[in-house]
Amino acid sequence: MHKVALIHLGCPKNLVDSEVMLGFLGQEFSLETNPAEADVIVINTCGFIESAKKEAIDTILDASDLKTQNCKALIVTGCLAQRYGKELLRGMPEIDGILGVEELPRINEVVYKALEGQKPLFCERTGYVPGMAPRKRSTPSYSAYLKIAEGCLNHCAYCAIPLIRGSQRSRQLTDIVTEAQLLVKEGVKEITLIAQDTTAYGLDLKNNQGFAELIRKLGRELPEDIWLRTLYCYPTRLTSDILEAMAETKQFCHYIDLPLQHISEKVLKGMGRPFRQDATYKLIADIRKAMPDVALRSTFIVGYPGETEADFLELKAFLEDVKFDHVGIFAFSPEEGTKAYDLTPQVPEEIARERLNQAMTLQQKISLAKNETKLDRTYPVLVMGPSEESDLVMVGRTKFQAPEIDGLTYFGMPEKVPEPGDIIQVRITQAIEYDLAGDVEN
Repeated sequence: MHKVALIHLGCPKNLVDSEVMLGFLGQEFSLETNPAEADVIVINTCGFIESAKKEAIDTILDASDLKTQNCKALIVTGCLAQRYGKELLRGMPEIDGILGVEELPRINEVVYKALEGQKPLFCERTGYVPGMAPRKRSTPSYSAYLKIAEGCLNHCAYCAIPLIRGSQRSRQLTDIVTEAQLLVKEGVKEITLIAQDTTAYGLDLKNNQGFAELIRKLGRELPEDIWLRTLYCYPTRLTSDILEAMAETKQFCHYIDLPLQHISEKVLKGMGRPFRQDATYKLIADIRKAMPDVALRSTFIVGYPGETEADFLELKAFLEDVKFDHVGIFAFSPEEGTKAYDLTPQVPEEIARERLNQAMTLQQKISLAKNETKLDRTYPVLVMGPSEESDLVMVGRTKFQAPEIDGLTYFGMPEKVPEPGDIIQVRITQAIEYDLAGDVEN
């Protein structure tokens, strides 16, 4: 039996694709964790921005070195494969097969054809919707991502996702609930709902079952001790009904990821994002009214074409005013095929980098101040396990710390050592910019 290793790159949405492919591969091949020991190497790539594309190409080249050893076939899948499949096959003879994002169920077929020397290229638009496919999770046993839709309805000027993933296709609500229940049976304590725009869930369906109804249904069908959170809430679609569903659902973590990208109306117009400042401020006030203890996360782009110093100062003032708990800031990356690719005037890279550094320095101070408000307070913490830094320290996350993207909570090793996935009470005694530390309360 051939041994297959999969190398994953990219976001949680792409990670679910990797897990689905592992599920299919495991039906007919032996799964190998060490690429050096595999007959076949599958690389699931990201192709969203320039740095991700470079990482993917570097990974492909590194893996191709193993073709002098055990590896007989190198398969490239994911966003880079969908976007540049023909060019990759033509320009990189090391690649033996390409699989796009809408043909995941054909992964085994690609492997067989590649082993036969056929150089398959499967990148057709099939309207693929994530369903109840076999899935081998790669996240810790207690935490899982649950993809609720594929593609995107939005057409932001800078974003290549609709070009790569197509328009939005929502999963059926009953399928999502069934998969969530199966995850709980497997021991999952934390489920993170993901899509390119979770708040758009159901808009393409005919049964009027939108995101609010999905949250409520999950609340009715899942045990009360499950942590349910979501990422990627598009601001104009975060309705009062959705906020009400979040607030009234016991399992829902009071944590909202609200990617705003900027606050200058001029820059937002150039981005193709239909937001107004007054509406943004009102939305944030509505969120905090519905869930006074909510943790807010957002992302912003600096250095967008046409962004002036005044626009940037407007963004800094907004960060100071709103005081998000978590913020990600990125320098603009021009992506071919998008409306923003040729926009002018371009902001010099060194200015964009300086703005990024200034904004992150400001946010560090804000994050520290927000964390300091948690001192001497006790929070439930989902245990992850021993810290890599010390055998005497364990690490976990609170409800306001999402997996992978936010900080962690550290605590001393208690006399009765908790297991990963346990939820314990920790009193916070120390706060730094992104992380917390405390003591376990008995």
